[in-house]
Amino acid sequence: MNKNTTFLKNIIFKYLPENFPTATSQKLALQFPQAYNVEHLTEIALAKVGGYDFVDASGYDFSDYSDSKTTSVNYNTKVIEIMSVENKIGSLRICCYNLFKNCVDYFFVPKENVKDVAERCYGKQKHKQRIKARYNTKKDSYTKLEKYRVKDFTTLATL
Repeated sequence: MNKNTTFLKNIIFKYLPENFPTATSQKLALQFPQAYNVEHLTEIALAKVGGYDFVDASGYDFSDYSDSKTTSVNYNTKVIEIMSVENKIGSLRICCYNLFKNCVDYFFVPKENVKDVAERCYGKQKHKQRIKARYNTKKDSYTKLEKYRVKDFTTLATL
């Protein structure tokens, strides 16, 4: 499996059934999962389930000023990175593809805690900030992000 396939199965088909209403349409989507912008479809699903509007403004994605981020655990380093958090003005709703468990893990970082988990980038990107965490396969834990993990997509969308 890969990120797009997992996002389609775990989020998009479930929360946006109108986009893929039949078993045939879902099967076709899974044949070519890279053809879909799962990041944007996830944003639409978050807004729908959460009851806010997707606005895609500077510094936030939703009418409640929160922002959606997607990421993946790196197979070799077990690190996840969420880039460009320096201008975010609200909470972060993070969906992380975990290839070790073949699932999506969810994190809600409240606005007041974004600065606690963000760090400055270096080199050519020294003007930017990111969130970087390491996934521990034995503990099923994400270092500095673990305390922000939520149980499912609905919880992530409605906090």
